[in-house]
Amino acid sequence: MSGRRAVVRAVLACACLLVPSVVSCSAPDHAPTAEPPHVRLGLSRENLSALAYVADEEGIFSDHGLDVELVEYSSSQITYEAVVTGEVDAALCADTPIVLGALEGDLVTIIATVATDSNDIRVVARADAGISRPEDLEGKRIGTRQGTAAHFFLHSFLIVNGMSEGDVEVAFGSFEAVAHEVAAGQLDAAALGQPFISQLEEALGDEFVLFEQHGLYGKTMNLCVGPDSALADGTRVQLVRSFVDTERRLLTDTSAQPAEHVAASLDIDIDDLCD
Repeated sequence: MSGRRAVVRAVLACACLLVPSVVSCSAPDHAPTAEPPHVRLGLSRENLSALAYVADEEGIFSDHGLDVELVEYSSSQITYEAVVTGEVDAALCADTPIVLGALEGDLVTIIATVATDSNDIRVVARADAGISRPEDLEGKRIGTRQGTAAHFFLHSFLIVNGMSEGDVEVAFGSFEAVAHEVAAGQLDAAALGQPFISQLEEALGDEFVLFEQHGLYGKTMNLCVGPDSALADGTRVQLVRSFVDTERRLLTDTSAQPAEHVAASLDIDIDDLCD
């Protein structure tokens, strides 16, 4: 298999749609309108937002009669908060913020699950902090963003390696701040995803240590609307059809162009897409 084909297949694996009820009717069937509905679509800058980036670049939202504005955030948790408060009309949200929000009474409506990945979150550590194995994390300072998929992954990762959060010093902050503190040596490790993993690999050089746990946590990305959403049902349907159509086009596109666009949007190397 060629390198380019492998990369495209990797993007597709991260962007597997689970919306069979609309697959058979994904072609645009709307009547042309003078003013297509404007949709502010919130998303976090990460691999699992790949379909939205490709749909925007390829004009697929427009093909389905939508004027979609991508509103980027640094984490899915912030994206979730934006759709709950009505800052955006719809959003791609990871499962963990949705569940934690529901426990607090902040309910959203999940329209479709658009992507899943069982190796999205990983632990980056510094070798010069004496870390070469997961067990070496005991007693170390580990950063992540509280209440996120990365926080849940860290909790689970510690358990499967014979530890708990009480055995380490967990520091909470934004992913940007956590990545900066690991690079500066103020933290020994961090649980996070792309594009921050690539940023740390470049910053740490030979001191970069990466721990993966394939299958420990299957993160999903879900198309959601908030509790007071005024988004019309027809617009919601066309959003889902846009994602379905994007996946279909990717399945027949053997070039590296879609993956290159996603990588450029995230400011990471193409080889780091869902690797």
